[in-house]
Amino acid sequence: MSHEAADDTLVERLARPALPLDLLAVVAYAVAAVVVLSQPGVYGTPLAVAVGIPLLFFAPGYALVSFLFPGATPDDASPNWSLADARQHGLTGGERAALGFGFSVALLPLLGVALGFSPWAITPGTAILSVAVVASLFALLGTVRRLRRPADRRFSLPIRAWSGDAKRAVSGGSITDTVLNVGLAAAVVVAVAAVGYAVAAPSPGQDYTSVSLLSQNETGKLVADDYPRNFTSGEGKPLVVELENHEEVRTDYSVVVELQRVEQTGDGGAKVLQERTLATFTPTVGAGESWRATHEVTPTMTGQNLRLTYLVYEGDPPSNPTTDNAYRRVHVWVNVSG
Repeated sequence: MSHEAADDTLVERLARPALPLDLLAVVAYAVAAVVVLSQPGVYGTPLAVAVGIPLLFFAPGYALVSFLFPGATPDDASPNWSLADARQHGLTGGERAALGFGFSVALLPLLGVALGFSPWAITPGTAILSVAVVASLFALLGTVRRLRRPADRRFSLPIRAWSGDAKRAVSGGSITDTVLNVGLAAAVVVAVAAVGYAVAAPSPGQDYTSVSLLSQNETGKLVADDYPRNFTSGEGKPLVVELENHEEVRTDYSVVVELQRVEQTGDGGAKVLQERTLATFTPTVGAGESWRATHEVTPTMTGQNLRLTYLVYEGDPPSNPTTDNAYRRVHVWVNVSG
């Protein structure tokens, strides 16, 4: 065994091309992001945005680029650069980073289409998990391709060069130059942190609650379509109401379900002539979480073009719930025969 390996510094060990640190970091980040984003109360928060943006818009594309181009930095590539040169000699770190963003943007719609044809519903959880799986798979395949190349022809992070630049920036030159270099580096870090906070932190007025109606299609998936439109008085049909809490705090809700007979007014509005309360729900939903309830809609009023309305309130509902005083509302038009 060589004694030189034992005497190597940490920088020298990390700089060896045998260690695909960038791809190991992609896998580690994908796993950590899934763990963090799956925690209750995290989804919809600034932390979720800060963790999710690199996972969605960089990790899968960078891993794919590493799989396609396992070669070393093309310092000996020909001036007339071509795709064949890139495959033979590799890409620079900057080119890999840029292509990582572009490839990620191109991959996301394809993953959405694949999820649409899968037996799983398209939800934030399934979307995040699918991106993490794809990023990890490409990273592992890229590692295999990279390790199959000769050691001197593998891409590796230029850690030794970065370390040398940092040492020269700090120790080289006068004290004034050192202070200026350190100050410049600190300013860049602060600027990046400020931009990241501005992107991740919600501005005032972004807190909200969303309400939607879902029904089960022929394949058994819940979709925001294909609602039952024709009812018979006294006979029930199932509908699913869903709330998503983006208020940043745990919230008590009231959901009042009404069947209304309405008359169109001259200004394009609707006047309620008659109404019947069909159900009331009082869920408590955690920050960043969602709530669903399946219930049988059983009309007790007959007529054409009746409005089945779901009125959402924070806390207790008023004594006379209306579409005007509801915090959120959603409706579908139904026909009820006797």
